[in-house]
Amino acid sequence: MEDIRVNLRNVIKDKGIKQASIALKVGMTPNKLSQIVNLERKLDANEMFAICEAIGITTGELYEYSLANGN
Repeated sequence: MEDIRVNLRNVIKDKGIKQASIALKVGMTPNKLSQIVNLERKLDANEMFAICEAIGITTGELYEYSLANGN
């Protein structure tokens, strides 16, 4: 099973969204978001829901992202 943080990193990259703008929307530091997408820090459920909302996807889409996009 793929780490959901890898899917998150790929979504952010593929959508061309700056991590700093996502972090600002969800009320976390850019460094904290960077640590999450670089697998250096865990991602808790509340953060996942907030990040998904900020980037305009559902949590289901996030879970299935690697399959749908060949990543």
